[in-house]
Amino acid sequence: MSVRLRTQFRILTVVQVCLLTVTLVVLILTILETSHLAVPFVLAGIALLQVFALIHSVHAHVNTLEEFFAAVNYEDFTRRFIEDDVDVELKEAFNKVLGRFQNARADRDMQATYLDTVIRHVPIAFFAARADGSLSLVNNPARRLTGMPALANIQDLAKLDDGLPTELASIEAGQQRLLQTNIRGLPVELRVSVAEIRMAGEVERLYSIENLSGELSARESSAWRNLIRVLTHEIMNTLTPITSLAQTTVGMLDEPDAAADIREAITTISRRSEGMIRFVSRYRELLHVPEPSAEDVGVAGLLNNVVTLLQPSIKNISIKVEVVPESLIVFADRQLIDQVLINLVKNAGDALTDTADPQISLAAKLSFGRVIISVTDNGPGIHEDDIDQVFIPFFTTKREGSGIGLSLSRQIMTAHKGDIALESGPSGTTFSLVFA
Repeated sequence: MSVRLRTQFRILTVVQVCLLTVTLVVLILTILETSHLAVPFVLAGIALLQVFALIHSVHAHVNTLEEFFAAVNYEDFTRRFIEDDVDVELKEAFNKVLGRFQNARADRDMQATYLDTVIRHVPIAFFAARADGSLSLVNNPARRLTGMPALANIQDLAKLDDGLPTELASIEAGQQRLLQTNIRGLPVELRVSVAEIRMAGEVERLYSIENLSGELSARESSAWRNLIRVLTHEIMNTLTPITSLAQTTVGMLDEPDAAADIREAITTISRRSEGMIRFVSRYRELLHVPEPSAEDVGVAGLLNNVVTLLQPSIKNISIKVEVVPESLIVFADRQLIDQVLINLVKNAGDALTDTADPQISLAAKLSFGRVIISVTDNGPGIHEDDIDQVFIPFFTTKREGSGIGLSLSRQIMTAHKGDIALESGPSGTTFSLVFA
């Protein structure tokens, strides 16, 4: 209420009280000093009217104030006061205040809607957790990352990894941490950033989560492709001496006693050329992964065909195929995925050379909307020092291995917008093909 309105109300109230006092004094004097009863009755009526007017004025102000505070308390900013003859200026002032509140709330709601839309559609997973663990905000990437459309509490993440909620809670505000965990049964590396904000007197923790696995795979593939192009160029440069030797040999053809030297030179050229061609061809295989020609492929038939093809070469190994559901279909290039599976099954067979009861399991399932095909063996596992290198081109632990199979397999899965994951331990190794 403005100073002018307060002053006006006070003056009006003081005037009414003064008039009422004068009327009462005159009434008392009239009763004491006159014998005419009509005059006191008239003055008494006037006094009653003044009391009623005073009460009505104060009551009107009180009612207006009560309605105004009730509107503010319940955030009913659409409420408007009728500017009648009573408290016109006061009601006009209240209407202006409520109008400003309404505009401010509209701006706030618009900003909140805008921020909510932005947060829900940023490519990074984001959610806000209250002190009791309930989530006040979960954006779409967070639901896609976890595969949990109904994610409502941070403890729900225990369904993915028992220790994940505890690890998230242990990160202090303002910190960033890399977490090695499992999501939907697959190992992933997450970068988690945490901040805190006070909302309505309650502190909420804001989590932003980036899945680095797919990003690192794409960057790794790009880096290796660039490296291979450079190496190919350098390797081709080594052919210069061979060309020079060939030219020298041509010149020796005119020498009558140079047959032995010519034969040796040609043999050297042939041997080195064949070796160089094989070497370059391995690089070229990595550089020219064809674009997938995807179609709906029955997973059960895909796996059974691979087993039929490879069974003669690994006949001493027990192979089990399990597809759930049996009608499972994947949208992929059948020829390329065949190549990946053949490579993985062959590797599994090689790993079981010294295993007493060799077994290979081919399994496929639908997990959180994604098709996962896994190849598991019960061999001794991959050495811990080698796990991080198995997808690097030309790295191999086999004497006669080329070292390009797994790298090529990863590139094929990347071309399918998917990924290939590895889990290995003393009891065996599992390679999982993940189709988005």
